[in-house]
Amino acid sequence: MPERIVVILVAAGSSSRMGGIDKLWADLGGEPVVARSLRTLASMDGITEVIVVTPAERCEAIRALASELPAPVHCVEGGARRQDSVAAGLRVASEADYYLVHDAARPLVTAEICARVLAAAREHGAAIPAVPVVDTIKRVGEAGLVLGTVHRELLRAVQTPQAFAGALLRRAHAEVHTDVTDDAAMIEHLGAPVAAAEGDPANIKITTASDLDLVRALLVARAT
Repeated sequence: MPERIVVILVAAGSSSRMGGIDKLWADLGGEPVVARSLRTLASMDGITEVIVVTPAERCEAIRALASELPAPVHCVEGGARRQDSVAAGLRVASEADYYLVHDAARPLVTAEICARVLAAAREHGAAIPAVPVVDTIKRVGEAGLVLGTVHRELLRAVQTPQAFAGALLRRAHAEVHTDVTDDAAMIEHLGAPVAAAEGDPANIKITTASDLDLVRALLVARAT
Protein backbone atom coordinates (compact mmCIF):
# COMPACT_ATOMS: atom_id res chain seq x y z
CA MET A 1 0.00 0.00 0.00
CA PRO A 2 1.44 3.44 -0.89
CA GLU A 3 2.75 5.56 1.96
CA ARG A 4 0.24 8.18 3.12
CA ILE A 5 1.67 11.62 3.84
CA VAL A 6 -0.61 14.43 4.99
CA VAL A 7 0.44 18.08 5.28
CA ILE A 8 -0.92 20.31 8.03
CA LEU A 9 -0.25 23.89 6.94
CA VAL A 10 -0.62 26.29 9.87
CA ALA A 11 -1.89 29.65 8.61
CA ALA A 12 -3.73 30.90 11.68
CA GLY A 13 -1.22 33.33 13.20
CA SER A 14 -2.13 36.81 14.42
CA SER A 15 0.68 38.73 12.61
CA SER A 16 1.02 40.79 15.80
CA ARG A 17 4.51 42.07 14.90
CA MET A 18 3.67 43.12 11.33
CA GLY A 19 2.34 46.60 12.06
CA GLY A 20 -1.23 45.82 11.03
CA ILE A 21 -0.33 43.73 7.95
CA ASP A 22 -1.64 40.16 7.65
CA LYS A 23 1.68 38.62 6.71
CA LEU A 24 0.21 35.48 5.14
CA TRP A 25 -1.79 37.58 2.69
CA ALA A 26 0.91 40.12 1.91
CA ASP A 27 2.03 40.25 -1.71
CA LEU A 28 4.96 38.03 -2.59
CA GLY A 29 5.84 38.15 -6.26
CA GLY A 30 2.24 38.66 -7.35
CA GLU A 31 0.61 36.16 -5.00
CA PRO A 32 -0.09 36.01 -1.27
CA VAL A 33 2.58 34.56 1.02
CA VAL A 34 0.38 31.59 1.94
CA ALA A 35 0.01 30.58 -1.72
CA ARG A 36 3.70 29.80 -2.17
CA SER A 37 4.07 27.23 0.60
CA LEU A 38 0.63 25.79 -0.20
CA ARG A 39 1.59 25.24 -3.83
CA THR A 40 5.00 23.78 -2.99
CA LEU A 41 3.64 21.26 -0.51
CA ALA A 42 0.50 20.29 -2.43
CA SER A 43 2.58 19.64 -5.55
CA MET A 44 5.06 17.24 -3.92
CA ASP A 45 5.03 13.60 -4.93
CA GLY A 46 3.38 11.36 -2.36
CA ILE A 47 1.24 14.01 -0.62
CA THR A 48 -2.25 12.58 -0.15
CA GLU A 49 -3.91 15.72 1.21
CA VAL A 50 -3.24 19.15 2.67
CA ILE A 51 -5.11 20.57 5.66
CA VAL A 52 -4.87 24.36 5.89
CA VAL A 53 -5.57 25.72 9.36
CA THR A 54 -6.70 29.32 9.03
CA PRO A 55 -9.34 31.80 10.28
CA ALA A 56 -12.79 30.84 9.01
CA GLU A 57 -13.10 33.99 6.92
CA ARG A 58 -10.03 32.98 4.90
CA CYS A 59 -11.26 29.51 3.90
CA GLU A 60 -12.98 30.64 0.70
CA ALA A 61 -9.77 32.35 -0.45
CA ILE A 62 -7.75 29.23 0.40
CA ARG A 63 -10.10 27.09 -1.67
CA ALA A 64 -9.64 29.46 -4.60
CA LEU A 65 -5.84 29.21 -4.32
CA ALA A 66 -6.07 25.41 -4.18
CA SER A 67 -8.46 24.92 -7.07
CA GLU A 68 -5.83 23.67 -9.53
CA LEU A 69 -3.37 21.97 -7.18
CA PRO A 70 -2.74 18.23 -7.58
CA ALA A 71 -3.39 17.22 -3.94
CA PRO A 72 -6.80 17.73 -2.31
CA VAL A 73 -6.82 20.73 0.03
CA HIS A 74 -9.18 21.12 2.99
CA CYS A 75 -9.63 24.08 5.30
CA VAL A 76 -10.32 24.17 9.04
CA GLU A 77 -10.46 26.97 11.60
CA GLY A 78 -7.50 27.27 13.97
CA GLY A 79 -7.33 27.56 17.74
CA ALA A 80 -5.94 29.95 20.33
CA ARG A 81 -2.46 28.42 20.45
CA ARG A 82 -0.33 27.01 17.66
CA GLN A 83 -0.68 23.50 19.10
CA ASP A 84 -4.46 23.97 19.19
CA SER A 85 -4.37 24.82 15.49
CA VAL A 86 -2.36 21.71 14.67
CA ALA A 87 -4.77 19.64 16.77
CA ALA A 88 -7.68 21.11 14.80
CA GLY A 89 -5.93 20.04 11.60
CA LEU A 90 -5.38 16.53 12.95
CA ARG A 91 -9.07 16.18 13.81
CA VAL A 92 -10.11 16.53 10.17
CA ALA A 93 -7.03 14.96 8.58
CA SER A 94 -7.05 11.45 7.22
CA GLU A 95 -5.02 8.81 9.02
CA ALA A 96 -1.48 8.98 7.70
CA ASP A 97 1.81 7.18 7.93
CA TYR A 98 3.49 10.57 8.30
CA TYR A 99 2.39 14.13 8.90
CA LEU A 100 4.31 17.17 7.72
CA VAL A 101 3.52 20.19 9.89
CA HIS A 102 4.54 23.49 8.32
CA ASP A 103 4.18 27.17 9.18
CA ALA A 104 2.75 29.02 6.19
CA ALA A 105 4.89 32.00 7.23
CA ARG A 106 7.89 30.10 5.78
CA PRO A 107 7.08 30.51 2.07
CA LEU A 108 10.51 29.47 0.76
CA VAL A 109 10.13 25.85 1.84
CA THR A 110 11.40 23.38 -0.76
CA ALA A 111 10.70 19.77 -1.66
CA GLU A 112 14.33 19.00 -0.76
CA ILE A 113 13.85 20.12 2.85
CA CYS A 114 10.69 18.02 3.07
CA ALA A 115 12.48 14.98 1.69
CA ARG A 116 15.24 15.27 4.28
CA VAL A 117 12.90 15.53 7.27
CA LEU A 118 10.70 12.71 5.99
CA ALA A 119 13.73 10.46 5.57
CA ALA A 120 14.83 11.21 9.14
CA ALA A 121 11.30 10.66 10.48
CA ARG A 122 11.12 7.28 8.79
CA GLU A 123 14.23 6.29 10.74
CA HIS A 124 13.51 7.95 14.10
CA GLY A 125 9.77 8.67 14.21
CA ALA A 126 10.09 12.45 14.37
CA ALA A 127 12.36 14.97 12.65
CA ILE A 128 12.92 18.70 12.37
CA PRO A 129 14.91 20.79 9.88
CA ALA A 130 17.60 22.76 11.68
CA VAL A 131 20.49 25.07 10.85
CA PRO A 132 23.59 25.86 12.94
CA VAL A 133 23.49 28.99 15.08
CA VAL A 134 26.07 31.43 13.71
CA ASP A 135 25.73 34.31 16.17
CA THR A 136 27.41 34.35 19.56
CA ILE A 137 24.76 33.50 22.17
CA LYS A 138 24.86 34.96 25.68
CA ARG A 139 22.71 34.45 28.75
CA VAL A 140 21.43 37.77 30.08
CA GLY A 141 19.93 38.31 33.54
CA GLU A 142 16.93 40.39 34.55
CA ALA A 143 19.16 43.40 35.20
CA GLY A 144 20.35 43.31 31.60
CA LEU A 145 23.83 42.09 32.53
CA VAL A 146 25.54 39.22 30.74
CA LEU A 147 25.68 36.05 32.83
CA GLY A 148 27.78 34.01 30.45
CA THR A 149 28.40 32.85 26.90
CA VAL A 150 26.70 29.72 25.58
CA HIS A 151 28.75 27.33 23.48
CA ARG A 152 26.99 27.34 20.13
CA GLU A 153 28.52 24.17 18.64
CA LEU A 154 25.54 22.06 19.70
CA LEU A 155 22.89 24.76 19.17
CA ARG A 156 20.54 24.73 16.21
CA ALA A 157 17.82 27.07 14.97
CA VAL A 158 14.73 25.00 14.24
CA GLN A 159 12.49 25.40 11.21
CA THR A 160 9.46 23.73 9.67
CA PRO A 161 8.20 21.52 8.09
CA GLN A 162 8.54 19.01 10.89
CA ALA A 163 7.77 15.37 10.11
CA PHE A 164 6.19 12.81 12.41
CA ALA A 165 5.00 9.22 12.29
CA GLY A 166 1.23 9.46 12.27
CA ALA A 167 0.49 7.54 15.46
CA LEU A 168 3.25 9.38 17.34
CA LEU A 169 1.93 12.86 16.52
CA ARG A 170 -1.63 11.90 17.38
CA ARG A 171 -0.46 10.46 20.71
CA ALA A 172 1.48 13.65 21.48
CA HIS A 173 -1.56 15.83 20.91
CA ALA A 174 -3.71 13.53 23.03
CA GLU A 175 -1.31 13.38 25.98
CA VAL A 176 0.68 16.64 26.09
CA HIS A 177 -1.13 19.78 27.21
CA THR A 178 1.82 21.96 28.27
CA ASP A 179 2.28 25.13 26.21
CA VAL A 180 4.92 24.51 23.53
CA THR A 181 6.28 26.44 20.57
CA ASP A 182 6.44 23.52 18.14
CA ASP A 183 5.21 19.95 17.77
CA ALA A 184 8.70 18.53 18.27
CA ALA A 185 8.59 19.79 21.87
CA MET A 186 5.49 17.65 22.41
CA ILE A 187 7.39 14.60 21.20
CA GLU A 188 10.21 15.50 23.59
CA HIS A 189 7.68 15.57 26.45
CA LEU A 190 6.80 11.97 25.58
CA GLY A 191 10.47 11.01 25.87
CA ALA A 192 10.62 9.95 22.23
CA PRO A 193 13.57 10.85 19.97
CA VAL A 194 13.53 13.76 17.55
CA ALA A 195 16.11 13.81 14.77
CA ALA A 196 17.62 17.02 13.42
CA ALA A 197 17.83 17.00 9.61
CA GLU A 198 19.57 19.60 7.49
CA GLY A 199 17.50 22.75 7.13
CA ASP A 200 18.04 25.70 4.83
CA PRO A 201 19.08 29.22 5.91
CA ALA A 202 16.77 30.63 3.22
CA ASN A 203 13.75 28.92 4.81
CA ILE A 204 12.97 32.12 6.71
CA LYS A 205 9.92 32.62 8.91
CA ILE A 206 8.19 35.94 8.25
CA THR A 207 7.63 37.56 11.62
CA THR A 208 8.28 41.25 10.96
CA ALA A 209 8.02 43.55 7.94
CA SER A 210 11.80 43.35 7.45
CA ASP A 211 11.54 39.54 7.16
CA LEU A 212 9.02 40.03 4.35
CA ASP A 213 11.44 42.38 2.58
CA LEU A 214 14.20 39.79 2.92
CA VAL A 215 12.05 37.00 1.48
CA ARG A 216 11.13 39.22 -1.47
CA ALA A 217 14.83 39.92 -2.07
CA LEU A 218 15.65 36.21 -1.97
CA LEU A 219 12.94 35.50 -4.54
CA VAL A 220 14.39 38.13 -6.85
CA ALA A 221 17.87 36.65 -6.37
CA ARG A 222 16.59 33.15 -7.21
CA ALA A 223 15.02 34.44 -10.41
CA THR A 224 18.24 36.03 -11.70
